[in-house]
Amino acid sequence: MEKVDSIGFSTVAVNTHIENFYFEKFKEKGVEMISFFGLKNDEKLRPLLLANPDFGAYAPFNFLVYKTLDTKADDNTWFGHLAPDTMLDIIGEKDPALRKDFTDIIAGWDALVTKEMKPTKTKRFERTDALPAHGLTKMVKKFDKPDDLEEFIEVFVGDHDGRFSKANFIIAGFVDFKFEYDDQELEFDKYDAYWVSLLCHFEFSNSIFNRGTPEAGMFAPCSVYFYIPKGTNELHVGYASVDNWIAALNMKDQKQIDSMKAIDAEVVGIFKDMGFELVKQ
Repeated sequence: MEKVDSIGFSTVAVNTHIENFYFEKFKEKGVEMISFFGLKNDEKLRPLLLANPDFGAYAPFNFLVYKTLDTKADDNTWFGHLAPDTMLDIIGEKDPALRKDFTDIIAGWDALVTKEMKPTKTKRFERTDALPAHGLTKMVKKFDKPDDLEEFIEVFVGDHDGRFSKANFIIAGFVDFKFEYDDQELEFDKYDAYWVSLLCHFEFSNSIFNRGTPEAGMFAPCSVYFYIPKGTNELHVGYASVDNWIAALNMKDQKQIDSMKAIDAEVVGIFKDMGFELVKQ
Protein backbone atom coordinates (compact mmCIF):
# COMPACT_ATOMS: atom_id res chain seq x y z
CA MET A 1 0.00 0.00 0.00
CA GLU A 2 2.97 2.32 0.49
CA LYS A 3 3.76 1.97 -3.22
CA VAL A 4 0.31 2.49 -4.75
CA ASP A 5 1.10 6.04 -5.83
CA SER A 6 4.06 4.78 -7.86
CA ILE A 7 1.57 3.49 -10.47
CA GLY A 8 -0.92 6.36 -10.20
CA PHE A 9 -3.22 4.73 -7.64
CA SER A 10 -4.50 6.06 -4.35
CA THR A 11 -6.64 4.69 -1.54
CA VAL A 12 -10.08 6.12 -0.87
CA ALA A 13 -10.45 4.01 2.25
CA VAL A 14 -8.29 1.66 4.31
CA ASN A 15 -10.43 -0.55 6.54
CA THR A 16 -8.15 -3.05 8.24
CA HIS A 17 -8.81 -5.87 10.70
CA ILE A 18 -12.57 -5.73 10.43
CA GLU A 19 -12.67 -9.00 12.37
CA ASN A 20 -11.94 -6.96 15.51
CA PHE A 21 -15.10 -4.91 14.96
CA TYR A 22 -17.12 -8.08 14.40
CA PHE A 23 -15.83 -9.57 17.65
CA GLU A 24 -16.38 -6.38 19.61
CA LYS A 25 -19.92 -5.92 18.31
CA PHE A 26 -21.17 -9.48 17.86
CA LYS A 27 -18.73 -11.55 19.99
CA GLU A 28 -18.06 -13.78 16.96
CA LYS A 29 -14.70 -14.70 15.46
CA GLY A 30 -15.08 -16.45 12.14
CA VAL A 31 -11.89 -15.30 10.40
CA GLU A 32 -8.32 -14.76 11.51
CA MET A 33 -8.16 -11.49 9.55
CA ILE A 34 -10.17 -9.56 6.96
CA SER A 35 -9.37 -6.11 5.53
CA PHE A 36 -10.63 -3.92 2.69
CA PHE A 37 -8.82 -1.32 0.60
CA GLY A 38 -10.74 1.04 -1.70
CA LEU A 39 -8.53 1.80 -4.73
CA LYS A 40 -8.72 4.25 -7.63
CA ASN A 41 -6.57 5.64 -10.40
CA ASP A 42 -7.76 9.23 -10.92
CA GLU A 43 -6.00 9.91 -14.21
CA LYS A 44 -7.21 6.76 -15.94
CA LEU A 45 -10.68 6.80 -14.40
CA ARG A 46 -11.54 10.31 -15.59
CA PRO A 47 -12.24 9.45 -19.27
CA LEU A 48 -14.21 6.39 -18.18
CA LEU A 49 -16.39 8.37 -15.77
CA LEU A 50 -16.98 10.96 -18.49
CA ALA A 51 -17.99 8.23 -20.93
CA ASN A 52 -20.22 6.35 -18.49
CA PRO A 53 -21.11 7.56 -14.97
CA ASP A 54 -21.88 3.96 -13.95
CA PHE A 55 -18.15 3.29 -13.66
CA GLY A 56 -18.61 4.92 -10.24
CA ALA A 57 -19.87 1.57 -8.95
CA TYR A 58 -16.21 0.49 -9.02
CA ALA A 59 -14.47 3.81 -8.48
CA PRO A 60 -13.03 2.82 -6.13
CA PHE A 61 -12.95 -0.95 -6.49
CA ASN A 62 -12.29 -3.09 -3.44
CA PHE A 63 -9.10 -5.03 -2.76
CA LEU A 64 -9.80 -7.78 -0.23
CA VAL A 65 -7.34 -9.48 2.12
CA TYR A 66 -8.37 -12.33 4.44
CA LYS A 67 -7.18 -15.40 6.32
CA THR A 68 -9.42 -18.14 7.69
CA LEU A 69 -9.22 -19.65 11.16
CA ASP A 70 -8.77 -23.18 9.81
CA THR A 71 -4.98 -23.32 9.50
CA LYS A 72 -5.01 -27.07 8.77
CA ALA A 73 -7.28 -26.77 5.73
CA ASP A 74 -6.06 -23.36 4.59
CA ASP A 75 -3.07 -21.64 6.17
CA ASN A 76 -2.84 -18.97 3.48
CA THR A 77 -3.45 -15.25 3.47
CA TRP A 78 -5.56 -14.51 0.41
CA PHE A 79 -5.80 -11.21 -1.42
CA GLY A 80 -7.69 -10.23 -4.56
CA HIS A 81 -10.70 -8.53 -6.10
CA LEU A 82 -13.61 -9.07 -8.43
CA ALA A 83 -12.57 -9.95 -11.98
CA PRO A 84 -12.70 -6.84 -14.19
CA ASP A 85 -15.08 -8.60 -16.59
CA THR A 86 -17.46 -9.17 -13.68
CA MET A 87 -17.34 -5.51 -12.67
CA LEU A 88 -17.91 -4.45 -16.28
CA ASP A 89 -20.82 -6.88 -16.72
CA ILE A 90 -22.43 -5.61 -13.51
CA ILE A 91 -22.37 -1.99 -14.70
CA GLY A 92 -23.55 -3.10 -18.15
CA GLU A 93 -20.63 -1.61 -20.08
CA LYS A 94 -20.46 -3.14 -23.56
CA ASP A 95 -18.08 -0.82 -25.42
CA PRO A 96 -14.94 -2.90 -26.21
CA ALA A 97 -12.60 0.08 -25.95
CA LEU A 98 -13.93 1.16 -22.55
CA ARG A 99 -13.84 -2.42 -21.31
CA LYS A 100 -10.20 -2.69 -22.38
CA ASP A 101 -9.28 0.60 -20.72
CA PHE A 102 -10.85 -0.45 -17.42
CA THR A 103 -9.28 -3.93 -17.61
CA ASP A 104 -5.89 -2.31 -18.21
CA ILE A 105 -6.32 -0.23 -15.03
CA ILE A 106 -6.91 -3.37 -12.99
CA ALA A 107 -4.03 -5.16 -14.76
CA GLY A 108 -1.70 -2.36 -13.68
CA TRP A 109 -2.73 -2.88 -10.08
CA ASP A 110 -2.33 -6.66 -10.35
CA ALA A 111 1.18 -6.25 -11.73
CA LEU A 112 2.19 -4.22 -8.67
CA VAL A 113 0.60 -6.77 -6.34
CA THR A 114 2.41 -9.64 -8.05
CA LYS A 115 5.71 -7.79 -7.89
CA GLU A 116 5.47 -6.75 -4.26
CA MET A 117 3.47 -9.60 -2.67
CA LYS A 118 4.96 -12.46 -4.70
CA PRO A 119 1.93 -14.76 -4.42
CA THR A 120 2.63 -18.48 -4.26
CA LYS A 121 -0.92 -19.65 -5.02
CA THR A 122 -3.90 -18.43 -7.02
CA LYS A 123 -7.56 -19.41 -7.17
CA ARG A 124 -10.72 -18.20 -8.87
CA PHE A 125 -14.31 -18.35 -7.71
CA GLU A 126 -16.39 -19.47 -10.68
CA ARG A 127 -20.11 -18.75 -10.65
CA THR A 128 -22.68 -21.25 -11.88
CA ASP A 129 -25.54 -18.75 -12.17
CA ALA A 130 -25.76 -15.83 -14.58
CA LEU A 131 -25.44 -12.32 -13.24
CA PRO A 132 -28.72 -10.37 -13.13
CA ALA A 133 -29.78 -8.70 -16.37
CA HIS A 134 -29.47 -5.32 -14.66
CA GLY A 135 -26.67 -5.36 -12.11
CA LEU A 136 -27.13 -1.82 -10.85
CA THR A 137 -29.82 -0.24 -8.74
CA LYS A 138 -30.37 3.26 -10.16
CA MET A 139 -32.48 6.06 -8.73
CA VAL A 140 -33.01 9.75 -9.44
CA LYS A 141 -34.21 12.72 -7.40
CA LYS A 142 -35.43 15.97 -8.92
CA PHE A 143 -34.74 19.12 -6.92
CA ASP A 144 -35.30 22.85 -7.17
CA LYS A 145 -32.13 24.49 -8.39
CA PRO A 146 -30.45 26.11 -5.38
CA ASP A 147 -28.66 29.43 -5.24
CA ASP A 148 -25.61 27.66 -3.86
CA LEU A 149 -25.05 24.14 -5.24
CA GLU A 150 -22.13 23.40 -2.92
CA GLU A 151 -24.29 24.17 0.12
CA PHE A 152 -27.10 22.02 -1.31
CA ILE A 153 -24.70 19.07 -1.70
CA GLU A 154 -23.24 19.58 1.77
CA VAL A 155 -26.71 19.53 3.34
CA PHE A 156 -27.68 16.48 1.26
CA VAL A 157 -24.55 14.50 2.24
CA GLY A 158 -25.14 15.30 5.91
CA ASP A 159 -28.77 14.16 5.65
CA HIS A 160 -27.72 11.02 3.74
CA ASP A 161 -25.04 10.06 6.25
CA GLY A 162 -27.35 10.71 9.20
CA ARG A 163 -30.18 8.59 7.81
CA PHE A 164 -27.92 5.65 7.01
CA SER A 165 -26.15 5.92 10.36
CA LYS A 166 -29.50 5.64 12.14
CA ALA A 167 -30.15 2.47 10.11
CA ASN A 168 -26.84 0.97 11.36
CA PHE A 169 -24.87 1.59 8.18
CA ILE A 170 -21.29 2.85 8.19
CA ILE A 171 -19.83 5.34 5.71
CA ALA A 172 -16.55 3.52 5.12
CA GLY A 173 -15.05 6.05 2.72
CA PHE A 174 -15.81 9.09 0.55
CA VAL A 175 -14.37 10.71 -2.56
CA ASP A 176 -15.54 13.83 -4.40
CA PHE A 177 -14.34 13.34 -7.98
CA LYS A 178 -15.75 16.67 -9.17
CA PHE A 179 -13.77 18.52 -6.50
CA GLU A 180 -10.60 16.52 -7.14
CA TYR A 181 -10.61 17.03 -10.91
CA ASP A 182 -11.51 20.71 -10.63
CA ASP A 183 -8.73 21.15 -8.07
CA GLN A 184 -6.29 19.59 -10.54
CA GLU A 185 -7.73 21.77 -13.34
CA LEU A 186 -8.76 18.67 -15.28
CA GLU A 187 -11.87 18.81 -17.44
CA PHE A 188 -14.90 17.23 -15.81
CA ASP A 189 -17.60 19.62 -16.98
CA LYS A 190 -20.08 16.91 -17.91
CA TYR A 191 -21.15 16.95 -14.27
CA ASP A 192 -22.11 19.72 -11.87
CA ALA A 193 -21.33 17.23 -9.09
CA TYR A 194 -19.95 13.69 -8.83
CA TRP A 195 -19.04 11.87 -5.64
CA VAL A 196 -18.84 8.32 -4.29
CA SER A 197 -19.69 7.15 -0.79
CA LEU A 198 -18.64 3.70 0.47
CA LEU A 199 -21.49 2.02 2.32
CA CYS A 200 -21.13 -0.83 4.81
CA HIS A 201 -23.50 -2.58 7.22
CA PHE A 202 -21.72 -4.50 9.98
CA GLU A 203 -24.60 -6.87 10.78
CA PHE A 204 -25.00 -7.63 7.08
CA SER A 205 -21.28 -8.19 6.47
CA ASN A 206 -20.77 -10.12 9.71
CA SER A 207 -23.49 -12.58 8.69
CA ILE A 208 -21.58 -13.36 5.49
CA PHE A 209 -17.85 -12.61 5.75
CA ASN A 210 -17.55 -13.77 9.35
CA ARG A 211 -19.66 -16.89 8.89
CA GLY A 212 -17.90 -18.96 6.29
CA THR A 213 -17.83 -16.78 3.16
CA PRO A 214 -14.98 -14.26 3.60
CA GLU A 215 -14.41 -14.15 -0.16
CA ALA A 216 -17.71 -12.26 -0.44
CA GLY A 217 -15.73 -9.30 0.84
CA MET A 218 -14.73 -8.74 -2.79
CA PHE A 219 -18.07 -6.92 -3.08
CA ALA A 220 -17.62 -4.66 -0.06
CA PRO A 221 -17.75 -1.90 0.91
CA CYS A 222 -20.37 -0.96 -1.68
CA SER A 223 -19.49 2.08 -3.79
CA VAL A 224 -22.60 4.26 -4.06
CA TYR A 225 -22.07 6.94 -6.71
CA PHE A 226 -23.94 10.24 -7.01
CA TYR A 227 -23.90 12.72 -9.86
CA ILE A 228 -25.73 15.74 -11.24
CA PRO A 229 -25.52 16.04 -15.05
CA LYS A 230 -24.41 19.54 -16.04
CA GLY A 231 -27.20 22.12 -16.05
CA THR A 232 -29.88 19.78 -14.72
CA ASN A 233 -31.89 19.56 -11.52
CA GLU A 234 -31.53 15.78 -11.25
CA LEU A 235 -29.42 13.97 -8.68
CA HIS A 236 -28.66 10.41 -9.77
CA VAL A 237 -27.54 7.57 -7.51
CA GLY A 238 -26.43 4.05 -8.40
CA TYR A 239 -24.78 0.99 -6.88
CA ALA A 240 -24.36 -2.74 -7.49
CA SER A 241 -27.32 -4.71 -6.11
CA VAL A 242 -26.96 -7.71 -3.80
CA ASP A 243 -28.37 -9.90 -6.59
CA ASN A 244 -24.83 -9.83 -7.97
CA TRP A 245 -23.47 -11.24 -4.70
CA ILE A 246 -26.04 -14.02 -4.71
CA ALA A 247 -25.36 -15.04 -8.31
CA ALA A 248 -21.57 -14.63 -8.32
CA LEU A 249 -21.05 -16.51 -5.04
CA ASN A 250 -23.52 -19.31 -5.83
CA MET A 251 -25.42 -18.60 -2.61
CA LYS A 252 -28.11 -21.17 -1.77
CA ASP A 253 -28.95 -20.47 1.90
CA GLN A 254 -32.45 -18.97 1.57
CA LYS A 255 -32.41 -17.45 5.05
CA GLN A 256 -29.16 -15.65 4.25
CA ILE A 257 -30.46 -14.56 0.84
CA ASP A 258 -33.67 -13.22 2.40
CA SER A 259 -31.65 -11.27 4.96
CA MET A 260 -29.45 -9.76 2.24
CA LYS A 261 -32.43 -8.74 0.14
CA ALA A 262 -34.15 -7.22 3.18
CA ILE A 263 -31.18 -4.93 3.85
CA ASP A 264 -30.94 -4.11 0.14
CA ALA A 265 -34.63 -3.12 0.23
CA GLU A 266 -33.89 -0.97 3.29
CA VAL A 267 -31.32 0.99 1.27
CA VAL A 268 -33.88 1.59 -1.48
CA GLY A 269 -36.42 2.62 1.17
CA ILE A 270 -34.07 5.22 2.67
CA PHE A 271 -33.41 6.74 -0.74
CA LYS A 272 -37.14 6.82 -1.51
CA ASP A 273 -37.71 8.64 1.78
CA MET A 274 -35.15 11.18 0.54
CA GLY A 275 -37.17 11.79 -2.62
CA PHE A 276 -35.55 9.36 -5.06
CA GLU A 277 -37.45 7.23 -7.54
CA LEU A 278 -36.23 4.00 -9.12
CA VAL A 279 -35.09 4.29 -12.74
CA LYS A 280 -36.59 1.73 -15.12
CA GLN A 281 -33.85 -0.23 -16.90
